[in-house]
Amino acid sequence: MARGFTLRLGQHLFTLGMPFTLASRITDGDEARLLEPIDVLGMSVNAKGFLFITADDEGNPKLELIYEPAIFSRFLSELSDVSIQREALFKLDTAGTTAVFCLFYSWMNAKQAAVFEENIRAGNLTFEEARDIRKEVFDVPRFARFFQRKWLANDMPKGKKGKRRNHSEQVEALYALACRIYRETPSISFEDACYAATEQRPELVPLTWRKDPDGNLKREATRYWDKSQYSQKDYRERRDK
Repeated sequence: MARGFTLRLGQHLFTLGMPFTLASRITDGDEARLLEPIDVLGMSVNAKGFLFITADDEGNPKLELIYEPAIFSRFLSELSDVSIQREALFKLDTAGTTAVFCLFYSWMNAKQAAVFEENIRAGNLTFEEARDIRKEVFDVPRFARFFQRKWLANDMPKGKKGKRRNHSEQVEALYALACRIYRETPSISFEDACYAATEQRPELVPLTWRKDPDGNLKREATRYWDKSQYSQKDYRERRDK
């Protein structure tokens, strides 16, 4: 099952991890296409994130991809602290924006790695779970050293019985689809978005949910997914801001 997608900017490859029901939007629903890098022909940066002009299989401009990570404003603030003003960034050409994106990608991985390390030390996360969520954190030197020390000391954290449920990529994808429908459909309720998601992708609905699929999805979203490391709550609720 495809999860996320990879952008190719010149010689650089960048993976943006997300459930395939979110990522498939940029390939017109062709989830198999997500397994291959998507070429970027041009890009720009603004106050909310990045805009990419992606290419089709013939190398022609295809569509605009908007990438607005929730932590982008924090990134801009930290750049401002070192006298790099956002207004100057917004005027950059594609080459300059690519350099900014490389910086942001490295910064984002480092921030995520720090959060993962804290959660692992507290016993709330395992390395396996961290890899499932964002494997790129293992490229962060500090996190790689932390992993190596734990492994050499035979002190690898284990999931605690009764504390976490088994991760289901199908339910995560269904949850993410409901969040996407809510985000993209003005005035619709999240309850209605859950119904639409289960109607669109019935193959993702667990057998135990057959009697009340949308009700189960809404309850699971509230009780678990919105509070988990896989949360799409911020993405969903940006529609209402």
